[in-house]
Amino acid sequence: MTTPFDAEAFGAITLDHLPPFATRLRKAADLVWEEGYRQPFLRELGEGTLPREKFAFYLLQDYRYLADYAKVHALGLTKTRDPEVMLFMANVQNAIFNVESSMHRKYMASYGITEEEMNSVRQSAFARAYTSNILSIAYGGDLLDILVAVLPCAWVYADYGQRLAREFAGTLEDNPYGSWVDMYKTDEFWSGSAWLIEQIERRVAGLDETRLEELVDIFVTGVENEYMFWASAYDMQYSWRSEWDRSRD
Repeated sequence: MTTPFDAEAFGAITLDHLPPFATRLRKAADLVWEEGYRQPFLRELGEGTLPREKFAFYLLQDYRYLADYAKVHALGLTKTRDPEVMLFMANVQNAIFNVESSMHRKYMASYGITEEEMNSVRQSAFARAYTSNILSIAYGGDLLDILVAVLPCAWVYADYGQRLAREFAGTLEDNPYGSWVDMYKTDEFWSGSAWLIEQIERRVAGLDETRLEELVDIFVTGVENEYMFWASAYDMQYSWRSEWDRSRD
């Protein structure tokens, strides 16, 4: 059993100052989390050497992913009457369609890819596994399940963005992917994760260990899916096995 979370007494939630259940989530996902930061896609993105076609593959898949991520937040609106939670869910959808999508369009236009192509791109098996999972949780779970399911995307991006910004601080100005890092390194972007963590921390108070383990599993699965999303983009892989891609040509 967990004790009630006192947000005022705890103070600001940061990447280095996490409340108890968030600390448990982070530790449970640590292996894949750290392997994710060291994988070739992130390494080469930070160095500015990631091939353009791999980044384009990622952006197209991410564009598709964000549409489903928005749907998950829309479903979250149906699971609560809390106006603060409802406003957060609506704001995330607004950010997806008016901020992140504009970044994707800008990059894609520079690669000669049209919006029609963006909307018709085939979703990879790995991206589909990820979005199918979170949509299933959003349809069948409660609000707490949804909050935990969307946290990995927000938190991983904020963590990796800040770490890349520190590690490659001297070269980001000339890095073709510098604007990507700039988007996710900010305190403003982290604030979404901090809000989710605080909401989750408040809601896990009094839950039994079985329920807490269910939430940990949802979170770790999400972090694993984040890893595979980038790994499959680096390999430009649509199917579980690359030879299956060729069979569709």
